[in-house]
Amino acid sequence: MKIGLVRHFKVQCEPETKWMTSAEFNHWVEQCDQAEVILGDPPADNIAWSICVSSDLPRAVTTAEYIHQGGIMATNRLREIGMKAVFHTKMKLPHSFWMILARLAWSFSHPSQEEKKQDTLRRIREVTDWIEENCQSNVLIVCNGALMKYLHKELIRRGYKGQAFLKPQNGKLYLYETAASQAALPVK
Repeated sequence: MKIGLVRHFKVQCEPETKWMTSAEFNHWVEQCDQAEVILGDPPADNIAWSICVSSDLPRAVTTAEYIHQGGIMATNRLREIGMKAVFHTKMKLPHSFWMILARLAWSFSHPSQEEKKQDTLRRIREVTDWIEENCQSNVLIVCNGALMKYLHKELIRRGYKGQAFLKPQNGKLYLYETAASQAALPVK
């Protein structure tokens, strides 16, 4: 079985200002969750995907519909790891500060974040279990960047081979194969 991971296309959601209050940061995150994507070239592949499973966020669904010519199964199990300001302040701080702090808070399961790290990892395991139990051939997964990094780790942990990345590129296909599917390929 092959599993393809694709990060949604780039989102039209640049912060209006580089400095923002905690409320402005939280509002920006909400806007990004609903923002339109900038459609790009679909990944060039000749793989017959039996199913496409997508995050249910609009940016992922739009990307999935654009790059996959079959049905899409959208699920909140592949939704991006949420972010919230770690503390409330009217003082304006750099956008990058809020981003880094929110991701660190999630990493340590800080109560400011909606989801604990162990809950995120559990849902990644559950969706991967579902795919392995219910899909006998190639599966395309369209999701979000931070979640995709942990989905990559889960696939590697399960014995899949695939390309590593620090930050997945928007609209690029990352292909993972089990040892059994690699062995079935003809040798040239």
